Amino acid sequence: MFRFGMFRGRIPSKMNWESVRGMATAGISAVPRRRWRGLIITASVIGGYAGYIYAWRENLFSLQKDRENKPKLLVLGTGWASVALLRHIDTKLYDVQCISPRNYFLMTPLLPSVSVGTVETRTVVEPVRPLVGTNIKFLEAECVDIDPEKKRVVCQGTPSIDGSQTNESQFSQRDVADNIGGSSSRRVHDGARTRPPFELDYDFLVVAVGAENNTFNTPGVDSHAHFLKELPDARRIRAAISDCFESASIPTQTEEERKRLLSFVVVGGGPTGVEFAAELSDMVHEDLSKNFPQLDRSEIRISLVEALDHVLSMYDHKISEYTEKHFDRENISVLNSTFVKEVKQREVVLQKRGSQEKGSLPCGMVVWATGIKPRPFVNSLRKRVGELQSNPRAVVTDTYLRVIGAPSMYAMGDCSSIQMPKVGVANLVPDGTKELGFDEFAALLKDRMHEYPQLESYAQQVKASFEKADLNGDGKLQISELKVLLDEADKLLRPLPATAQVANQEGKFLAQHLNKLALGNDANDLEPFRYRHLGSLAYVGGDKAVIDFSGTGLFQKFFGLEPINGRGAFYLWRSFYLTEMVTLRTKILLAFDWLRSKLFGRDISRV
Repeated sequence: MFRFGMFRGRIPSKMNWESVRGMATAGISAVPRRRWRGLIITASVIGGYAGYIYAWRENLFSLQKDRENKPKLLVLGTGWASVALLRHIDTKLYDVQCISPRNYFLMTPLLPSVSVGTVETRTVVEPVRPLVGTNIKFLEAECVDIDPEKKRVVCQGTPSIDGSQTNESQFSQRDVADNIGGSSSRRVHDGARTRPPFELDYDFLVVAVGAENNTFNTPGVDSHAHFLKELPDARRIRAAISDCFESASIPTQTEEERKRLLSFVVVGGGPTGVEFAAELSDMVHEDLSKNFPQLDRSEIRISLVEALDHVLSMYDHKISEYTEKHFDRENISVLNSTFVKEVKQREVVLQKRGSQEKGSLPCGMVVWATGIKPRPFVNSLRKRVGELQSNPRAVVTDTYLRVIGAPSMYAMGDCSSIQMPKVGVANLVPDGTKELGFDEFAALLKDRMHEYPQLESYAQQVKASFEKADLNGDGKLQISELKVLLDEADKLLRPLPATAQVANQEGKFLAQHLNKLALGNDANDLEPFRYRHLGSLAYVGGDKAVIDFSGTGLFQKFFGLEPINGRGAFYLWRSFYLTEMVTLRTKILLAFDWLRSKLFGRDISRV
């Protein structure tokens, strides 16, 4: 009996010593082979990683070198227009930088839903850096001055909480919570916000800083009314609604004071005001009894104040009438033709059009959603450019979105206004032309409507337009008759509305335009900006919405689309905003928020 290798006991009779020696030798030689295999694999991994690091460094160096050679494109703002441009600009052609005091993109049409807890705050925001990619450099700062001659901007970091930096911005201050969390919330004076001012040079500058709320110099609005334009505004409204209900629930509260606390006033009958009133009404009908059973729902009053004759006045009149009737069924008081003369802490002073008498409406909260005005930065930019900027409400651009009077500068979104060229006979027909036949008239409209958008409606109905302009019925248009038609066309010119739809289209257009310029195309050979209206939507409460297709052009004509209202429009409204969410993450969050609020109710806790 003995031990040798892996054999124990007696060696089989048929196995000789040579076979045993061969098996032992094979077992010993297998060990170095496994070691060599491990060394080869390890060397391959290390070599591959080293090659990756080398390629990454080379790519980084080449990217830095390319940035030195590429034109510098500087974008101010992170709104609808800016994000659309940043997502479509070719970073191989431009060295792109973005500056904004807000480091996220905000889905502004959903702010009314956020203010009542239907949608959560993180659902409507998207961080800018992952949204636009790593090839675009973003700096969270605020542009305070522009030198168009030197092509240089002056920026400062967003102000610190203790106000240690100068020229503090209201826009930045609104991003700092003002004791929203209740008695335990406080301002912390830490050292995190230490951002010195800096300057940047540019080759092309895009100004898309948006606008701010217009108070029309109404006393008390800045002090006692809530705006609904930024995310902190929605958070404050959400906290104020909770405060009103919590205060009204105190057992020792007087009846008069309780009714005042349960009275809500919304100023402005546009889409924002209408949608907020509708969302607030939904919350009262669906969630009040569960959260505040001690409150009487009949004591709650929602008033919508509008200076014009109807709410949603820019929509089809059928939609305005439907909305007002629906609001009446939802117990929302619509005060048309009524002006707000003053906003106080506990009441609103109103005056009916044509009346000299003023009345007061006690309330616990006021939401101001009446319109916009330019930011102080935009006003200073207009003065810096010069007399060519004659519009006091916005930066004036041409149809290519170029700022008039400032070369290499563009403007888009709510801070800008496109100056449409007026049609003139001398611009359309050659000198010496005395009359036009039908074929000549049709060809003229087809060739020039891209340059003069006001001719598009006439081009769509060429025969009817020709017959209307041919006053003597001789089948020819005299120059005098053509001039009358062109004067009517110029009267159709209207400034584009300050909507997300307009800003988004402007951003996409400017990105494509700049890409073509970098490839050597001449600006005058490219097509100017043309706004394509795709319809207007608004939520009116009770799982009902309205959709207006007016102004959609051929789309409306061929399909014969009429205004839509009711539950079907509500599903279209939700599907539209679901598809408009910029990333898959926010699409999923929005769908789950809608489902959560329907199954478990809205959350208006003050957080």
